[in-house]
Amino acid sequence: MERRFWQGLLLIGIAMHILAAMLMPLGLDAHVHATYVSDGMDDGEAHLEWGELRPDSPNGSTPKEVPADDKWFAWHSIIEMWFTIFSPSAATLHVLGLIGGLGCLATIFLLTRDLFGHDQALRLSALASIYQPLMRATGRFYQESVILMLVAISTYCIIKAIRRKSIVSSWLIPPIVCAAIILSFKGMPVWYVIPAGLALSASTRLKMNQIQVAIIALFVQLTILYRNGVSLSNPDIIPSLLTAFIGYFFFVIGGVLFFTKQDGLENEESKIVSRGSLMISACLIGWIAALWVTEAVSLEREVFDIIDSFTNNPRYLSLLIVPLWFSRMLRTDTSGVSLAKNRNTMVVTIRLMLLLNSYVLVGSGHRGTDVVGAHIGNEIEDGEDVLFLANSPLSVHRLYTIKFAMDPDSDGENLGFWRNKDSGWEAELSECETFKDIEWIIVYPYIDPILPEGWIEIDFEGSENVSDSYELYVWGEENERCP
Repeated sequence: MERRFWQGLLLIGIAMHILAAMLMPLGLDAHVHATYVSDGMDDGEAHLEWGELRPDSPNGSTPKEVPADDKWFAWHSIIEMWFTIFSPSAATLHVLGLIGGLGCLATIFLLTRDLFGHDQALRLSALASIYQPLMRATGRFYQESVILMLVAISTYCIIKAIRRKSIVSSWLIPPIVCAAIILSFKGMPVWYVIPAGLALSASTRLKMNQIQVAIIALFVQLTILYRNGVSLSNPDIIPSLLTAFIGYFFFVIGGVLFFTKQDGLENEESKIVSRGSLMISACLIGWIAALWVTEAVSLEREVFDIIDSFTNNPRYLSLLIVPLWFSRMLRTDTSGVSLAKNRNTMVVTIRLMLLLNSYVLVGSGHRGTDVVGAHIGNEIEDGEDVLFLANSPLSVHRLYTIKFAMDPDSDGENLGFWRNKDSGWEAELSECETFKDIEWIIVYPYIDPILPEGWIEIDFEGSENVSDSYELYVWGEENERCP
């Protein structure tokens, strides 16, 4: 009876991944990486041609070429191979995202079955299938599913190496390779494998209790902020760190570890994997907190405004679910995942997770900028530029959503500009210097600017699918705007 429950849950989870790929819009990062790749395929050099994602000014962006410099080589290579086989489009990326999501679930099942048997593999795979960050990764084409697949392989190989009881083992080669690929996915130097390995080695000599985890997280946060040129006396350091710990509780403790009993006796295998997982947890918590503070400083915003806009950043913690699961299941005489001891509470929690996932799927729709961009792509001519008015911290990311939807092959001759509502963009329009070729203006919801005479609002194809009230304007006079 219990096996049928888990089989049914796994099927429901797989169905949700398929629906996510069909219903959810691509994420902002997905559009940015797709733009890099399509531009590289067009002219041989991968650039963002509409300027930096985090411009120097908090009020606007300047179009210029920003090279990828092979920072995301592994991730971009996967996308490029996919675009070469099919074509650069949101639809093909959704299919690739679904393959990554289902491949991650298959990897979890196969590795868990080898270590802990078929029943535990079925249960863990079923829980992973309804874990919202993984479902969102499938729908948004985020990297988390593929990264978790690599983490699961690494954890499996480390366990095999521990059982060999040898410092030097061929089982340690795959984790090193996987770590290098993950670093490439995140745009980090490959040599970071060395400090990562040293940190994992140090974790085996520490108890990794709550105090040590907090100290390590704070140290990582301060190190990243120092590297980013942020003052270490910034008052947002502690609030952002506490918020990151809250995210850890919801994304990891509440979303994953709640389903496994930490019973049984700790042994050498479980101790090593558990402490290594906690070391990675501390580093990720500090990293997420540092990202929030850095964005707040660079965009001149309150840190909690940034946290609200970057509320999904704790999804990076999803890569911990397999090693933390395995660390508990490695304990001697543990019950693992089972309905027997905590049936009612687990069933209620699973139902809540399914309801939350259903709510996310039902509420999914086009982001808005991609719909407007697709419409402009059918109407715009070479040489006509686009102005995007928005007060969002992620405005330039959204600008590239417009670009990829408008010109997925990156072969158009158009530029895009972002301006804050209060940046003085009206004067720039009238001066006809920087904005001499602006023919289209896209207005982000709820900022309600007053456009100068001559601009007319038009309906755009697919506007009924846009959840927010985007506005699209085009120059409506017969005479040239900037003669």
